[in-house]
Amino acid sequence: MNESKIVKISVFAALFLSISIIVFYVTTTTRPIGEKYKPLSELGGPFTLETKQGPFSLSDIEGKVGVVYFGFLSCTEACPASIGVVQAAYKQLNDEERGNVQFLFVSVDPERDSLEDLYDFGDYYDNDLLALTGTKKEIDKVTSDYGVFFELTDLEGSALGYTVDHSSRFYMIDKQGKLFTTMSHSTTPSELAARIKQLQNMESTSS
Repeated sequence: MNESKIVKISVFAALFLSISIIVFYVTTTTRPIGEKYKPLSELGGPFTLETKQGPFSLSDIEGKVGVVYFGFLSCTEACPASIGVVQAAYKQLNDEERGNVQFLFVSVDPERDSLEDLYDFGDYYDNDLLALTGTKKEIDKVTSDYGVFFELTDLEGSALGYTVDHSSRFYMIDKQGKLFTTMSHSTTPSELAARIKQLQNMESTSS
């Protein structure tokens, strides 16, 4: 192998590694690129967003464990996969455990995700999923509070016009409405179900 081929292969390998690191960061980070890191203790907080049936506040599920996911309806990869994890996790819970957990899907694309479409989306999951959104200002506020990265990206030649690059994580809320921990997009249904049960048991023990 001549020297020029070795150089080309080395450059390609370095470029591939750099792209892989960026993709991994975007899908797992809890903060936008360039922003100062925030410890978990500084993330989370109350919020009020909109549903077809009216305003919804995080405090409305106080007493239950919350699983919050930030995404958008036209998402074709991360969101469906994550919702699939939630569905599978719920199947590992008994009736009482299901009654004490609420999955919240927060749309970061209010321009395209109408309250009607979000209602139909949530209704499909038989009340196990509540889908909500808000104004751009409200979404910017709650994503900042929770350290969620998202960015609109143009899609040239696509009827969609743009897509939304976003971090893909589960935000686990305890029964007092506080962010307890986050779980990555690679979380398995069994891991998510176990965390839900852990939170429920911890809260019932401490009450």
